[in-house]
Amino acid sequence: MNNFTFADPVWLWLLLLLPLVGWLKGASGAPPAVVYSSLSLVRRFQRIAPQKAGRLLLLLRWLALVACILAMARPQWGEGKQRIRASGIDIVVAMDLSDSMLAEDFKRLGRDANRLDVSKDVLEEFIKGRPSDRIGIIAFSGKAYIASPPTLNHAFLLENLDRFTTDTVPEEGTAIGSGISAAINRLREIKESKSRICILM
Repeated sequence: MNNFTFADPVWLWLLLLLPLVGWLKGASGAPPAVVYSSLSLVRRFQRIAPQKAGRLLLLLRWLALVACILAMARPQWGEGKQRIRASGIDIVVAMDLSDSMLAEDFKRLGRDANRLDVSKDVLEEFIKGRPSDRIGIIAFSGKAYIASPPTLNHAFLLENLDRFTTDTVPEEGTAIGSGISAAINRLREIKESKSRICILM
């Protein structure tokens, strides 16, 4: 997955000291005049009131200091890997995508909802609640297809689930037996598993 991190985040603690430094600097009193590093800067700011120029230079100094601290923390952006320990439980869900799933016999947020939308919501919560289990999905209507083999990549599962419609499987009908059989066969192919579970939705 893409992620943003800092290689040396310990330097970020210095950012917490900046308000204190600013308070101490303010308590010591403002400088009597604006100090310029060269005549070119004087010409550049000659039309700006000294007070505004002083504030601008002060802001630039603070921004430069923040940039230096962030640079020392070494920000990094790239591909990251996350290691997830599997629990040994393999689950395959046989999901009905036939036209009968369009029947609106549920209520969701006070409105009528069809069976497919409710099933997708329930399965989404189920997947999110079992991060350590390998989960696969069999989509069936008139015929059964493997939408995803059992995997720990639940982000991939949720992407597939979001795309499911009653048109996902071209064959019409409700072949429940084929869906269950495909799910069971998929579980049998897994050699090392503490537990195998088939769920019909």
